Order: sequence, then structure tokens, then C-alpha cells
Amino acid sequence: MRTSGFRTDIQGLRAIAVLLVLLFHFETRIQGGYLGVDMFFVISGFVIASSTLREIDRSQSFSWKNFLRRRVRRLLPGVAAVSLLTVFASVVLMSPFGPQQTTSQMLVGAATYSSNFMLMSRNYFSLDPKSNPLMHFWSLAVEEQFYLLWPLVIVGLLAIRSKFGIKVGKLMAWLLVVASIYITCRLFVWFSIEGPTVNDYSWFRPLITRNISPERLAFYSPLTRTWEFVAGVGVALAVRSLLVKKLRVLSSTFWLAGALTAAMAVRLATITPGYEHGTDTATNTSATILVVLGTSLVLLGGEFCPLVSRVLSMKPLTVIGDWSYSVYLWHWPIWVLLITTFNRSRTVTLAAFVLSMMFGWVQFRWVERPIRDGLRLPRVNFGRLVGGFVAVALLVYGLMTFVTPAIGKYVAGHKPEEISAHIIEKPCATEEFAIDTAHSCPYLTPGGTGTAVLVGDSMARSLSDGFVSAANAEALNAYVFSLPGCSFLAFDSPFSPTLECIGWRQNVFAALSQLQPKLVMIANMNTLYTHVPLADFTLEKTRDAWGYELTRTFDALAPLQAKVMLVQPPPSFEYDLRYDISLLRKNGVQEDRATVIARRAPINEVEVNTAALYPFLAPVLNFDDLFCNAETCTQKIGKQFMLEDADHLSVEGSMLAAPVVQNAIAVALAK
Repeated sequence: MRTSGFRTDIQGLRAIAVLLVLLFHFETRIQGGYLGVDMFFVISGFVIASSTLREIDRSQSFSWKNFLRRRVRRLLPGVAAVSLLTVFASVVLMSPFGPQQTTSQMLVGAATYSSNFMLMSRNYFSLDPKSNPLMHFWSLAVEEQFYLLWPLVIVGLLAIRSKFGIKVGKLMAWLLVVASIYITCRLFVWFSIEGPTVNDYSWFRPLITRNISPERLAFYSPLTRTWEFVAGVGVALAVRSLLVKKLRVLSSTFWLAGALTAAMAVRLATITPGYEHGTDTATNTSATILVVLGTSLVLLGGEFCPLVSRVLSMKPLTVIGDWSYSVYLWHWPIWVLLITTFNRSRTVTLAAFVLSMMFGWVQFRWVERPIRDGLRLPRVNFGRLVGGFVAVALLVYGLMTFVTPAIGKYVAGHKPEEISAHIIEKPCATEEFAIDTAHSCPYLTPGGTGTAVLVGDSMARSLSDGFVSAANAEALNAYVFSLPGCSFLAFDSPFSPTLECIGWRQNVFAALSQLQPKLVMIANMNTLYTHVPLADFTLEKTRDAWGYELTRTFDALAPLQAKVMLVQPPPSFEYDLRYDISLLRKNGVQEDRATVIARRAPINEVEVNTAALYPFLAPVLNFDDLFCNAETCTQKIGKQFMLEDADHLSVEGSMLAAPVVQNAIAVALAK
């Protein structure tokens, strides 16, 4: 029986896969490059199955201990080196307000191969790269979880073969392959595309309460990724079958069809990353299925057609393929640390490519290959390697719980856990005022002469501290109604048209009617709703539609006979200071004023022009000059964060705005 030996074309295919991942992660135009991970899964399934089948041919048995030993010596040293060095680098180069904590947590995830479960409550494609330099370890965890299950499956199949014969054993193997591919692929597609439907099932609710959506489960779960590995297993079985050997004349056709299919998948995922399935995932399921099919066909055709496979056996590709595991491990920490330190540019992208290859080669040459081949640590068994790494990871994690707060205190005057919550996020001092979903604490002042109400989305939440302080200083009782992601407009506005938002708006109007305030202040994160066009609208018409919706809102407020004030968001920064501040850069990024102001200028102008049409509206309030001088804008004044992210005011920033808000309230009520 013919067995498959080492194939250089597989190394070339690994090179293609890792280069695709680099192109995606380094934010080039190849947005479908994330499919390189799916290619790796298929290749891993094929290689592991082929290796196992060769072992069974030689010894008529399978040693799960030897299997796990080889896997640990092959995978763990690189993971240990990269994760530990990344944590140490994060102390100097990364922020103590989130990224350092995440990095040390992911170190423990790397040591226990549970990174995918640690990330399962978060959308991989919407995470800020600067927040997690070990985020890519999720795929290694999925792969290792497959390897833990593999020996159990093989031992079970060998037991069946021993009892019922080789033919029954082969039949059971094929049935298991087909069933696994069908069931787990169906789950992957179902969870990815029909998430809202899955949410309605009672058995899924425990996951929803943990913020694990069906789409995220489809992306991270080893269950919904099993079919990709098993596709490779199926190819390993197929190349040994007599039927496939009879079709070897078509091998070049299989290879070319596979290559074209995989290329088409990457193209499809680049054009349509997958957002048609919803904003919670960017996985294009059609492209994923195609790339798995294409990779499988390339592996199948390459088994019998070495002439065609020479394309993938070219020396540059096979060399990168040899380094591919170490390159994959290093590329993401290198990218995150570079863009955190220097910000994005073509030079940084080029440097990331070069450094990824360089570090990958160094690690392959002096860490990965020597330990894998037994030239280093030959007498250390895999149990001690795993246990030692877990112990070191826990020790470093414990040390970071002391180091990180000290760095936070040094660079920003307070520890990460001391960052204040906004006033509306704290318990009410008196009984809460509520009309269904519209609720607010009453912020009363002795001798109050009236009521002022702040209403809006997350912008209202971030302004709440300064608003309450300003209103109380003007002898007004204050109320704040806020629903993040829901702009305060006429209840049936096409902006944020969810049932929750529509109901909340109606309830807020009812609350205003009951409270009869002297002043209503509206604070919406305007660019959140107008940075992409509405359906069938251009960007310019979308901004005009925002202005029209404001007129409808002002008309609806007119019967209150209250002064109405529109507040615009603070300057919008490109970078989130929480992820940019570090021991190396204590003040984060200073951005050019003209560039910062321009990000909100078009929609801000629409609001100013719209508000000017209504005599009961006070002048639109803008905070640009609070955070910008004539040349630059900053998110940090002294040691205080003025913004809690790239767009929203922190408690300190809100209090910085309080005098401006108070003066505007006084002027508006005096007219």
C-alpha cells in the first residue's frame, strides 16, 4: 500500500496560508487573508492523519503518548517564547489601562490552550489591535483541542478494526469523516448566518447571558471548526483509496481547480468580508467553505501530480513554509507593538513583514527545530514541559497584577481599577424616576427653581457628570436619559430604528411631558450614525437626512416651551489613548487640530445650520477648543484622561466641560 511521505508542496501551501494571514492582519487590501487560518486547519488535519496512518502501517498500533509528546515538543516551545517575551515587552510598550492586563491573561490562555474560550465573548474582527497582542492564539487553541481529541478517535477506530476487521474499520472511519464534516459545517453556517434565530432557543440562553453570540461561537468553537480539520483527514484517507488512485490522471485538474477555488474564496472574502451576516462577525461562510474545498483539492491533486505541485515547491515558498509556524506566532505581537509605538504607516507595515520573517527564522532555527528534533531538552518529557510553562505563566500573571497598577499610577496618576464611573452609572441617592425603559436618577439641588434634562445616546452618558454639576450650579434639578447606540430623535427616525430604541424615545418624550423641564439638552454621537450612508442614500444625503430628523425632533419638543440646546461630541481622535499611553509614551498621541476637527466638521455644520432655524434653540455647544490649541488636540491634560476612548468624555473630561455647559445654560435661560 502506498504511503505519503514528506511533501515539499505542503510547505509551500503553508507559506501561502501564513502570507495571507499577514496581509490581512497588517491591514492591506487583502481583507480575505483571514482565510489563511482555515487553510492551516485543513493542512493540519491532512498532515496529522497522514502521519498517524503511516504509524499504524508500520506498527499496527498507535501510541497516544508519543503523539502528544510530538505535538507538545512541536508547538509549545514557540508559544512559550513568544507569549512570555510579549508580556515582558508590554510592560514598556503597552498601556496599563487594559492591554497589559489582557496580555497577561492571554499568557495563561496560551499555556492552557484556552485562548479561544477567553475571547469567545468578544467579536474578533472588532477588537482594537492594540488591546491584545496575543489575540491570534485562539487558532492555536482550537488546533490543540483537535489534537487532544484525535488520539481518542484513533484508539476507538483501532478497537473497532481489531474486533470487526479492516473493512469495517475503514467504513467506520469514512462514516465518521462524512458525518463530522456535515454536522459541524452545518452548525458553523447555521450559527454564523442565523444567529438571531439561534438566540431564541432556550438552550442557548446561558451563553447569551455570558455575551457569547451564535456568531462568536461559530468563529471560536472547536466544534464548529472540526469540519475544516476533518476535511484534511478525508483527503489523507482518499489518497490511499483504490478509487482515487484510478483517478490520478485527473490529479492536475484537481490541483488547478483547488488553486482557483481557494483564490476565488480569498477574492470573495475581500470583496464581501461577511458583514451581510450581521455586524457581529466578519466571516464570509461561502468563502470559508470554498477555501476549505480548494485547499483539500490542492492537497489531493498534489499527492499524484508532483509536476504541477512544483509551483508550491519553489525554494522561497518552502523556506517560508518551514518558518510558517514561528512566523505566525510572531507576526501579530510585532504588528501590535509597532503600531502602538509608531502608529500605522507604510514603513511600519514593511517593518512588520521583515521583522516577522526575521523573528520567525530565528525561532525556527534555534528554538522550534532543535526542541522538536530532540537536540535540546531531549530528556524532558511533555508533561514537564506543559507543567513548567503553566507554572511560569501563572507566576508572571501574578507578578503583572502588581506591576501594571504601579505603571498606571506612574503614567496617569491612578491605578487602572481607580478609573471613575460616570454619575449615571452609580446607584441613585433617591428613588429613581422611570417611565418604562426611560429612567433616570433625580439629581436634586436645594432650592431648585426648575428642571434641566440631558438626553441622548452614549454621548449623554459621558457628559452626565458635567451636566449635572452645571445644572445644579444654576439651581436646576437634573435628569439624564441615555441609551447607548440610540440617538435621541423623533421616535420613528430611520437612524437607530430598532424596537428598543423606538420604544425608549417614546418613553423619553413621555417623561419630558411629565417633568416639564426649563431646559432640554440633546447630546448624540452624530458621526456614529452618519459615517456610512443610509440605504439608497449618498453620504451627503444621509447628513441632510440627519438635519431633517433634527427638525422633526425640535418640532416635537416645541410644545414643552422649554429652551433646547444641542451639544456636539468632543473631537474624534484616531487613536484610543487607553491603548496608546505607556512607559515609553506617557502622553499618548498629539494629533493635528485640522485633521481632528475635520472628522466631525460636515455633520457638525449640518447641526449648526439646522439649529439656527429655531428661535427657542440656544447656540449649538461645541467642545473642540477645550481639547485643542491652535495646532494640536490632546486626550490628556496633565495626568488626567479627558476621554475614556477615542470619542467619549471621561469623568474628568466631563467635569472640564462643566463650566462651559453652565455658562451656556445660564445664557439660554436668560433670553
